[in-house]
Amino acid sequence: MKRLLGVVLVLFVACIPMNIHAEEVDLSFEYTGQKVEIENAVMYFTQSWEMLDEAPTDCGTYNVWTSDGETIVFEINPKKVDVKVSYNKDWRESDPEEEKYLCDYVGDYAFKLRIDTDGNINSLDNYQGNYDFQFEPKNVKDIEVLKTKITHPDVEYVYFEDGISIYSDIDHVKPILLKDVGEYTVAFDLDERYYESVPFKVTILPKRVQLRLNKQFKYFGEEDPVLENDDYILTREPGEDIGDYKLTVQSKSKNYKYEIIENDVFKILEKDAIDRNETKGPSFKMDKEVEKTTHKETPVLNKSQSKITTGIQTKKFPYSIALMFSLLGIFVFIFKFI
Repeated sequence: MKRLLGVVLVLFVACIPMNIHAEEVDLSFEYTGQKVEIENAVMYFTQSWEMLDEAPTDCGTYNVWTSDGETIVFEINPKKVDVKVSYNKDWRESDPEEEKYLCDYVGDYAFKLRIDTDGNINSLDNYQGNYDFQFEPKNVKDIEVLKTKITHPDVEYVYFEDGISIYSDIDHVKPILLKDVGEYTVAFDLDERYYESVPFKVTILPKRVQLRLNKQFKYFGEEDPVLENDDYILTREPGEDIGDYKLTVQSKSKNYKYEIIENDVFKILEKDAIDRNETKGPSFKMDKEVEKTTHKETPVLNKSQSKITTGIQTKKFPYSIALMFSLLGIFVFIFKFI
C-alpha cells in the first residue's frame, strides 16, 4: 500500500511545475553515522524515487518532499579520513602481509590495506562507501622503508686478558669481541634488511701494573746486567761512573703499562766494595779500615798459638818420668808391708 501511495505521489509531484531540475543538488552533507533530516520533510526517497521509512544515514543522493510542496535534492558524501602510511620496521617475512605497513589516523576505524598490482594503496573495507580514506603516500613505492636503529653509547674499558665483549640489547645478536688496547669504531653485525646499527666508539686502555724490583747494580768496569724479561725492558740513565742512575720501564705489549714503585735506581759500585745490609755496599774507607784491622790482628793470634803449643811440648818429658817413679814407689810399698 505504501509503495502504491508513493507512486501516486511521484506522479503528482511530476505534474507540478518545479523551479529546479531533478539533477541539481540543493544540499550536501558529510557522513556522520547519524540520520540527515531535512526541515519540513514529509517523505524521503532514493534517487530512483523509492520511498524510505525514515531519514537516510548512509552516503548517497536523496529526494525529499516537504510540507510546503517542495522537492529538495540532497546528498550525503563519504567522510574523508586522512591516513598516513608508514613501513612497519618490526615486520618480518614470516609475519602476515597486512602487518607490513602501519596506518596513523584520527578516529576509531577498522580497515585493512589492499595493495594492488601497481602498488596503489586502497582500503579493503570502506564501510559501504561511507568513508573515503585518503592514503598518504598513495603508493607503496613512495613509502620509506624504515629500519630499527640499534645504538650503543661510546664506552671505555681497561684491558682484560680474555678480551672485552660488548653486547647488544637485541637477543641473539653476536657480541663484539675486542682483544687489544686501542680506539675502535664498531657496529653490530645485523640483518641489514631490518636493522641499522649505528657505529659507536670503544676505547680500551692499558692495564696498569706496579713493579717492585730487586736491587739492580754492577761493579765499576763491568758490563751491565740484562735488564730485560719477557714482559718489559728496563733502561737506566747513561753513565759509567760510580753512583746511582734512574731506571725507567717500557712494556713490550701495548696492553700493559708498568710503573716502578720500588728500587727504581741502578747502582754502579766499586770493585772491592763489600755487600752488606741488603746488598748495600760499604764505602771504600770502611773497607780499608776493616782490611787493616784484619791484617794487624792475624800475626798476634799466630804467635800466641805458637807459644802455647811450644810450652806443652817442653814440659811433657820430665813430667812423665816423675809420674813413673811415683807409681813404682807405691807398688814397692804395697809388696813390702802387705
